[in-house]
Amino acid sequence: MENSSEIRDYLEESLQLCRIHIERMGFAWDQVKKHFPINTTKYHQLLPEELSFIDQLIFRFSKLQDTMGVRLFPSLLSYLGEDIQGKPFIDQLTKLEELSVIASSNEWLLLRETRNIVIHEYPFNAEEVIDGLNLLSKHYILLINIWNQVESYIKNRINH
Repeated sequence: MENSSEIRDYLEESLQLCRIHIERMGFAWDQVKKHFPINTTKYHQLLPEELSFIDQLIFRFSKLQDTMGVRLFPSLLSYLGEDIQGKPFIDQLTKLEELSVIASSNEWLLLRETRNIVIHEYPFNAEEVIDGLNLLSKHYILLINIWNQVESYIKNRINH
């Protein structure tokens, strides 16, 4: 991306992708939240449609994180004039925290751990799946809060 117009367009496109993931993740969550916290009995009684919504929740949770980490955060930092060329992702997170775009880089890293746990399916180990799903249900709100903070920052600082 060469100029600020291209960077801004990429930032806007990234925001729109995130909004799609947020909306679809929220829809899936609304369909299954009544089952959480989930236990072995509840898990084995889930209907195929409910399992499908859980799959969508996992997918959108992961996609939102990927889109924010790979597209939104770098494009925002570039738009703000930060040099991120060749810098590790942890340095980008630290800069986002310094700029008060996110509250905590550690929270983001925690969400990455959760994502890694839930995307590795081990259907033969129900306890592991259930533990991952319960973790996801707790961190769903954290991801939404981080998204809201980032979106608010962009609205206040860029789209004023």
